Amino acid sequence: MEQVSKSGTPPPPPPRRTPARAAAPTVGARRPFPWGWLFVPLLLGGAGFVGYRLGTADSGSTTSRAGGSFGAGQGGSGSGSAGSSGAGRSGAAQAGAGQGSAARGAGAGAGGAASGSSTGTGTRSAGQAAGAGATGAGRGVATSSVVTPVQVTAATSGTLSTSRTLTGTVAAAQSTTVTARTSGTVTGVGVAVGGSVTAGQTVVTLSNADLNAAVQNAQNALDSARVQLRGQQASTVGGRAGLQAQVTAAQLALTNAQATLQAQQALLAVGAVARSEVAAQQAAVASAQTTLTTARANLAENERSGAQGVTEAELSVQRAQLALTQAQAAAAAARVTAPFAGQVTALNVAPGEYVTANGEAFTLVSRERQVNVNVPATEATTLTPGTVLSFTSGAVKYPLKVAQNPGAPTNGSVLLVARFTGDTLPALGAVGSVVYTAKVATGVVIPSTALQADGDQTYVFTVSGGTATLNRVTVLGQAGTQSAVSGIPSGAQVVTQPPTGLLDGGGVSTGDAAARGSTSPAGGPPPGGQP
Repeated sequence: MEQVSKSGTPPPPPPRRTPARAAAPTVGARRPFPWGWLFVPLLLGGAGFVGYRLGTADSGSTTSRAGGSFGAGQGGSGSGSAGSSGAGRSGAAQAGAGQGSAARGAGAGAGGAASGSSTGTGTRSAGQAAGAGATGAGRGVATSSVVTPVQVTAATSGTLSTSRTLTGTVAAAQSTTVTARTSGTVTGVGVAVGGSVTAGQTVVTLSNADLNAAVQNAQNALDSARVQLRGQQASTVGGRAGLQAQVTAAQLALTNAQATLQAQQALLAVGAVARSEVAAQQAAVASAQTTLTTARANLAENERSGAQGVTEAELSVQRAQLALTQAQAAAAAARVTAPFAGQVTALNVAPGEYVTANGEAFTLVSRERQVNVNVPATEATTLTPGTVLSFTSGAVKYPLKVAQNPGAPTNGSVLLVARFTGDTLPALGAVGSVVYTAKVATGVVIPSTALQADGDQTYVFTVSGGTATLNRVTVLGQAGTQSAVSGIPSGAQVVTQPPTGLLDGGGVSTGDAAARGSTSPAGGPPPGGQP
């Protein structure tokens, strides 16, 4: 703040002021020292300082400075004048043209007279003007329009994603409680708690005398059926041979009888034999024919009955075999085996204990591990099977892939199952952080600091041709310091942090001018109003 210079002699009495200019001091007789006027410079300095602070209170105001005096106004113009003889004079603040509220101004000058004005557009504006001249009367005027420096960035189209962190729990991929398929007394336990087993390995052995006896009886029945089948086959083959021999003999007897008859008939034609002999031979041929027919019938019956007997015997063998298989399966059920490879986590039986059918024998979990995590339903649709995740427990990070996604939410979330893809696995029941990338929204991506809220409406300022334009937008999603919106085109120059007082249609500067933070003429005060 400039101070009014003091001389070694008391200041002259104040001149009479007129609306146009200050009157010259009146020279009179020596009077007592005017102590009251000693406070005038101090009051002028205080008024100038207050005006200056009012003018620089808004970071978006513009400032001008000339010479060694300054003035400040808000939403209008301020002017100050001072007379000659090195005495400071206070100026009158006047409201000027512009958009804003009531104007206030204060000015101070040294060794001359000055007036200044500033006009700005906005909710609040500030201008500072000062003038300086040679000793004596003088006047100067400086005028500047308000141009707000801003920082802009180009809006881009794209998908806004964010990294999510949820809590997941390590569990076995398979877990089951194995039950006994039959009743019996435990005769042995092959694996202790915590031990590893392979698929089909016997863990608990049971003893059941009835099942063992059933197996033995089924085996005996099968053996008997097999013997009967062999006997039936032998009988059928043996009887068939005798009957076949009978058929062959009858066929030969018939052939001989027919040959004899033909010879006798030839002799009868020449009268060498009696007719009665020929008739007797004819009867012999008919008898041989009957014998052959009977033999053939017996052979056919033997084949039919033999085949049926063999078939029945074979069916008996098959039934006996099935009974033996069932008995053996029931006996095998006395061995409680592991359905898959894994680790025994609990044993519910002990040697000598009687176990009923369907009684719990032991608990088994698989070697494979998985992570169960509840994901918000709005994001679960993007996490399809095969999506890569990560699980961190302690200081170790494990890779994961989504294995199951039911899609249907429960209590607002979806239970995802992810399987470990590496060789190193965490302990069962371990709790850690599941990290994945979630899609938030697709639209025009801008900094979140560019958003301006007015009630239930959201706006952003865009810059084109040195003018700020207010645009209504719809926020599609936010992640971190970025927001996806609709309502402005991609590539628009968006004001990243709109300053206070920036209005639709207001003048703005970007680039180097915004970097300097001032649009004042050369020689003006720096941003913030500090001289």
